[in-house]
Amino acid sequence: MKLGISRTSSLAMLCCTFAAASSAAPVPKKLAIVRLAFSQSEDGEVVSSKYQFLGGEVLYFSCQVEGYTKTEKDEIRLTFQIEAKDASGVLLQAPATGKVEANLSPEDKDWLPKLRATVLIPPLIPPGEYQLLVKVKDELANASVDAHSIFRVQGREIEPSSTLIVRNFRFLRTEDDTKPLPVAAYRPGDAVWARFDMTGYKLGDGNQFDIEYGLVVLRADGTQAYAEPQAAAQKEQTFYPVRYQPGVLSLNLAKDQARGQYTIVLKVRDNLGGQTYEAREKFSVE
Repeated sequence: MKLGISRTSSLAMLCCTFAAASSAAPVPKKLAIVRLAFSQSEDGEVVSSKYQFLGGEVLYFSCQVEGYTKTEKDEIRLTFQIEAKDASGVLLQAPATGKVEANLSPEDKDWLPKLRATVLIPPLIPPGEYQLLVKVKDELANASVDAHSIFRVQGREIEPSSTLIVRNFRFLRTEDDTKPLPVAAYRPGDAVWARFDMTGYKLGDGNQFDIEYGLVVLRADGTQAYAEPQAAAQKEQTFYPVRYQPGVLSLNLAKDQARGQYTIVLKVRDNLGGQTYEAREKFSVE
């Protein structure tokens, strides 16, 4: 006897199979952190992955959480922690922590909690890539998930030193100039401006530093024309370690200032590390 299935019966079986598959419950999503984004203002336009934040700028971060567990009464309970770190894993600021507790209504079935954090980027931070790490725990399911994203910072690269040193000394025409003078030459009555960077000083407890500097101006024959033993002092304690400090000095030349070559003797002191450093830079009055 030859057995077979009619075309009509096959179609009926296919329909039954499809109906059974359609009525199956959807696979629940796993706990996940999604839509990680950076902006320059709260809920502002998302910046591109190539955008570079500046030292001293506030970074606004947000993300959402999906796949969380709900109770029979549609309650959710999440806790989270958000950290900003440099390439070496050093925190830029204290971690941001928080929790999400809510009673959802039926129309909120697709609602995704939004987590936010602000990061004040340290003013003198080195340029490069930094990490933002997010940790979320679903307290009802006792499940955790992590995610991270990269943000970029634009800044000045100061070569590090194991001992106190002055780098990048440059003479300027005015206080706000960004380009150094190719020839450090001034006229009587001018203001002599100079900027420099100090690094290699020691950090104390809590990233404390204590440095100061003074200067002496010598004439071409070595005699002293001007002295200011303590021109400026910088003492501070910061959450993120500050590896260099900028310095500035200015001299007001007299209208009858004698022409010739002068030498600035810059003396820097690291009070915590017990170090001193002396730099000599020449300029002329023509």
